[in-house]
Amino acid sequence: MIVVAGSVTVPPDNSEAFMVAAADVSATSRTLDGNIDYCISMQAPGVFRFLEIWETEEAMMAQFAGPHFGAFQAAVNELGMAGMDGMKYEVSSVAPLFG
Repeated sequence: MIVVAGSVTVPPDNSEAFMVAAADVSATSRTLDGNIDYCISMQAPGVFRFLEIWETEEAMMAQFAGPHFGAFQAAVNELGMAGMDGMKYEVSSVAPLFG
């Protein structure tokens, strides 16, 4: 299992437009084979956190070739992305938090 987590920053005035683009890429990515979860949320105006969970690295990488991801990248670039950081985690086991 692959978990991707990080943040993206855009000018605060572009927060609403970013959330529209984020909703589109999230909805489409959640339909892809191998996706377990995909979400983007606003932490503060202009600061967004993302979390993706994929069954395999191949599934994660396949999303980058999709037109939905290209459209998202173009939108983010137009909105003036000021920064992005992300980490990929390879998870070897999963268990309930309480139980």
